[in-house]
Amino acid sequence: MDTAQNDEDVKPSRAHRWLAPTSLVIVALAAVMGWAASFVGLHAYGQHAMAGFGFWSAWLLPATFDGAAFACTLMTYRSSLHGRSAARGRALMWAFTAVSAWINWIHQPTPDTRLVAAGLPVAAVAVFDVVLGELRADYEARHGRQAFRLRPGLLVLRWLVDRTGTASAFRERITAIPVAQLAGLATDSATEATPERTPAPETADTAPPVGVKLPAEMTEKIRHAHHEATQAGREFTAADVRALVKVPAGMADRIVADLHTRNGHALIGTH
Repeated sequence: MDTAQNDEDVKPSRAHRWLAPTSLVIVALAAVMGWAASFVGLHAYGQHAMAGFGFWSAWLLPATFDGAAFACTLMTYRSSLHGRSAARGRALMWAFTAVSAWINWIHQPTPDTRLVAAGLPVAAVAVFDVVLGELRADYEARHGRQAFRLRPGLLVLRWLVDRTGTASAFRERITAIPVAQLAGLATDSATEATPERTPAPETADTAPPVGVKLPAEMTEKIRHAHHEATQAGREFTAADVRALVKVPAGMADRIVADLHTRNGHALIGTH
């Protein structure tokens, strides 16, 4: 308990507060520069190697493949953020990246330049995926949705020291994950809000029991007598109540008052 309190009291230093977002910005800029370089290569291929493409129309080639890879990266981030399966988005992301890398490869004349050119879109997608992964982890931590994340180095080290305990703990951790999350069907909130239902209009028979506390059989007897008196066109009085059940005069007056509440709806009962 004290350890948890001490961990909460520890605040990151000023350097740590600005270093984390700064590093993410630098990594994101590196990804953007990789995409920009890949754009140049795909544009040159479309302009010089493809028939019917001029200077401006050749930009459609990098916009299609590198742009699609970038869009799939964002959709993968959004899907994983909302607990849905991101397998399709991630597969498309790497498929478009592979096409872009292949075009950059065949457009260059020498093996070394081919290797560098093909690595540009791959590096951009990989680096940008790291940035989005960190942003997703920060979002989940702020909203109390810490996901199950592997730390391979520590996991292997612990397995070497205690194989049985590590396997048992790992098995418990995996089986504790809801099937909905494994299938990509998780929702944003831990519990889904139930839709509000409009209550049905109250009648004399279904009115909520408030007021005087009486057993159910006495309540039903008084309600029946009150209904008959109303049908006969006469007033239901405290004397009628005392003739049905043995209650003090003050309580009989309260029962009659409750019976005439809400346009004659009976309101006596347990509360």
